[in-house]
Amino acid sequence: MVDKLHVNVDITSDVVCPWCWVGKRHLDSAIETLSGEFEFHVHWKPFLLNPGMPDEGEPLEQHLRKKYGDAAIQRFLSSDSPLKQAGRAVGISFSPNRMVVPTKKAHILLAHAANEGKQHQLHENFFKAYFADGLNIVDEGVLRGLVEKTGMNGEKAMAALTNPELVSTYEEEVREAVRKGITGVPHFVIYLRDRPGMKQALSGAQPIETFIALFKRLRLMPKV
Repeated sequence: MVDKLHVNVDITSDVVCPWCWVGKRHLDSAIETLSGEFEFHVHWKPFLLNPGMPDEGEPLEQHLRKKYGDAAIQRFLSSDSPLKQAGRAVGISFSPNRMVVPTKKAHILLAHAANEGKQHQLHENFFKAYFADGLNIVDEGVLRGLVEKTGMNGEKAMAALTNPELVSTYEEEVREAVRKGITGVPHFVIYLRDRPGMKQALSGAQPIETFIALFKRLRLMPKV
């Protein structure tokens, strides 16, 4: 029997990043394929695609037009856009009826969920609620429902939104992404737990095969 290697996967992401959900689904498939060989430890870190977005948000089409121009609207509406094709391939259907909203609350709850061992599943639930169901992930009632769906205590999680330590962790990790020069997400940093100095970074929603190949190469890395 081969001893399992412990692999850390640090993902910088935003909850309103559609390619981040696609990338997560690709990663999940690779993890499932190699679950007999590796023990995976996934940790999510925050990134703000829309810093300064007010709580009321803005309609998706308006946001895309303002940020990228009319051509972006046509690409988005097309059923054959690269994003929608990639989503369908992993069982994702993107709803056009959603608002672009700030994600600070969601990120703080993800930091809280990490302490409960529920972060990866909560992120999936946030993605589905926002992209597929068009829910308002600023609304604390919606957030509480998603937290409870993930198997966590809703009252305790809502209190975490004003926990100074969690807020400080969120703010520092946002600054860390800027310091590291991360300008696009998802961004993956992958390394063996016992060899943290030998990290490999990937940007974008990488194919499943890319993750599998990278994980297998980890077995060839020398111990230091």
